[in-house]
Amino acid sequence: MTEHTDLITRVLPREPRRRALWLLLLAALCLLSSNVWSRETRISDVRTLVVDGVYRLGAHVEIDFNETLPEALHNGVPLLIELRIEVLRKREWLWPELVADLRQRFKLEYHVLSRRYLVYNHASGVQQSFHSMDSALDYIGEIYDLPLIDAQLLDPSQKYQVRMRADIDVEALPTPVRLWAYLGSEWSLKSNWFVWPLQP
Repeated sequence: MTEHTDLITRVLPREPRRRALWLLLLAALCLLSSNVWSRETRISDVRTLVVDGVYRLGAHVEIDFNETLPEALHNGVPLLIELRIEVLRKREWLWPELVADLRQRFKLEYHVLSRRYLVYNHASGVQQSFHSMDSALDYIGEIYDLPLIDAQLLDPSQKYQVRMRADIDVEALPTPVRLWAYLGSEWSLKSNWFVWPLQP
């Protein structure tokens, strides 16, 4: 008991003013760390509808880069942003069954000479150029009329759900950077699965 008390006394000064300053400093660090960890990619405005027998998806993905990703981009490291979308059949006693798995992949890079941000859509083969990183990320995050699954593949008597998330494909990074990325969470978009029901 005495050793424990002595340790607290050494860590926190006895003088009231110094102790108050220590507590304020600790509170500030807690707030700062919570702001850093609260940054995450958000998914909103999700909508699914059937057009000509096919479920189509619309959504807005607000991609939030931390400080590491723009720095890497401006130093010549291309980033492959992947939007992963899954259709799952719910089962009462088992894990949900994967019915469909879609990947939307976009390569984002910075062109130093033109000071433009280039986005290459792997699905369409189209490349777009943007004057700012925010404009490029807005383009990547705007999902419109994306074919999801044929309605005939769904059983009306079953319950289904769709989930979506966004992240950086670490495997697509250059080898030296990839090894570094495996060791740190700075190379993640910190996007949780966004889940909503899909009714056939």
